[in-house]
Amino acid sequence: MKRVVIGTAGHVDHGKTSLIKALTGVDCDRLKEEKERGLTIELGFTSLLLPTGERVGVVDVPGHVRFIRHMLSGASGIDLVLLVIAADEGVMPQTREHVQICQLLGVEKGLVALTKTDLVDDDLRGLALSDVQEYLEGTFLSGAPIIPVSSTTGEGLQELLSVITTLVDEARERRLTGIPILPVDRVFSIKGFGTVVTGTLARGTFTEEQEVEVLPSGRKARIRNLQVHDQDVSQVYAGMRTAVNLVGVGVEEISRGEWVVPSGVFSPTRVIDAELTLIGKPSRGGVKLHLGAAEVAGQVRISPEKEVDYARIRLQEPIIASHGDRFILRNISPAATIAGGRVLNPHPVRRFSPEVMEDLADEDDLRRITGIARDAGLHGFSRKDLEAVFPELGSRLEKLLLEALSTGELIRYDAAGDLFVHASYAEKLKALLKAEVTLYHDRNPSLAGISREHLRSALKSGVGPKLFHKVLQDLVKKNVLAETGPTIKLPDFTPSLGNRLEGLSARVLEQLDTGGLEPPGVAEIAGRLGISMKEIDEILKFLSSKARVVRIKDEIYLSAAHESRLKETVRDFIVKHSSLAPTDMKALFGLSRKFAIPYLEYLDRIHFTLRVDNVRKLAGQK
Repeated sequence: MKRVVIGTAGHVDHGKTSLIKALTGVDCDRLKEEKERGLTIELGFTSLLLPTGERVGVVDVPGHVRFIRHMLSGASGIDLVLLVIAADEGVMPQTREHVQICQLLGVEKGLVALTKTDLVDDDLRGLALSDVQEYLEGTFLSGAPIIPVSSTTGEGLQELLSVITTLVDEARERRLTGIPILPVDRVFSIKGFGTVVTGTLARGTFTEEQEVEVLPSGRKARIRNLQVHDQDVSQVYAGMRTAVNLVGVGVEEISRGEWVVPSGVFSPTRVIDAELTLIGKPSRGGVKLHLGAAEVAGQVRISPEKEVDYARIRLQEPIIASHGDRFILRNISPAATIAGGRVLNPHPVRRFSPEVMEDLADEDDLRRITGIARDAGLHGFSRKDLEAVFPELGSRLEKLLLEALSTGELIRYDAAGDLFVHASYAEKLKALLKAEVTLYHDRNPSLAGISREHLRSALKSGVGPKLFHKVLQDLVKKNVLAETGPTIKLPDFTPSLGNRLEGLSARVLEQLDTGGLEPPGVAEIAGRLGISMKEIDEILKFLSSKARVVRIKDEIYLSAAHESRLKETVRDFIVKHSSLAPTDMKALFGLSRKFAIPYLEYLDRIHFTLRVDNVRKLAGQK
């Protein structure tokens, strides 16, 4: 079975559906309205049996301008285009737009069926043929076979079938490797089976009983049954028109424009970076992005003077996308195609960068991975992140990562391979961390060091938490930084108050020692000693870092000796009486409520005591 899908294209009423019926025996117009109006509205699907015995999928698209979004949905999954042009009308507006769309979507091969030849004489036929040849020059169909046919008389059908067979044989099949993605273009229910979705499998393989999810909704499901060309199969491959019977999701819970994918691989996005081929200008009313069978409104800024440009597209609703996915941009009003595009980064992290776009647009896989690394910056990225961006790489991804590591382009900060960073950003982060710790010491010479949380928040570059801790751990291991308890410092740094504050610190400690368990408040000490609040705050932080004083609450500090006496006395009391009430605390030390309650709360906070109802017990006491 050749994994190729043929799609029709052409102006309304040029005979696309009639031609497909003549070739396959199947009428692709399913709807009652289509029958009544003689007009294709929805996508039609069937298969074509070739003389070689191979069977290929066929998508019949509507030609009317009002149903262009349905045409876009069908065209996104085709490998060969069968352009249908009526001999009695020639090239028409939708002929041009359909060819333009196929070219923008990256369709590379096709042929032309010059239909309704039974309605014209030889002169008009010849004129139509030359008109089509002239029009196709400069398009991807330049030099493509043009076969005069009549669906009514059967003229040319065998020749058309022969040419299709040749083109199918030459067509490049899609890769079987990589993570499977099925854009859903049709949803219906079959009695006794339940929900069925159809689409052209973009890459990879699906198998029966596989666990999947529907995105962007996130609903979980299981594949009960698979069909290709109305035949049950146990496995489907990239490029096949596929019907998937899903268990676990109702027909009303899934719609055209969603994606069926393996569970836990992809995540929806509202922002994509892309390469655009421009044929028009975006209107102020916004654009619609057509990707797979999805149609989503959004905004884009582009340079109108360029034919090819890089751009960031912001969407109003989430979609699923991966590198290389083709799409079309159309203005919302007036409706018109303005660009075709190729997704370069479905999950951009940093500010838009044309240089990163150059990396991602390159044909070299290694350079594209480097582009993702540069975009991830100080956040770093995981293997799973790369799998979602480049699902077509499959097993080759591991080899490419090893190559990037061996050249020094990437650095791995996790033995399990879950965290990578571009080498330049790893060095930048190391320098930033050391500089930030140095700056903290300069501004706070009396403090032992900076906490991990404070250090990370001080970095304005938005480093990811996992990468931050890994790089910090590496710097500590290499003795570039030192970790003492909860703080980070330079290895040779020793906190110091300076001569003046050092002398004042002894006087502050004297005030606290003299005050016992009813010490003067911070502001009162500052007033007594004639120093500023900033200075006393620095002194108290320094004494705290040296474990010479303990902060109880707000303005209440105790000397280390009095804090020890507080704990020892409380312990002895509880051991003797089994518990301690607030009234006991006041009576035991002769304290007012101003001090008794903060001391009780402090002892709870350091897990020395445990509050049970309105009394305290020793932590761990039964």
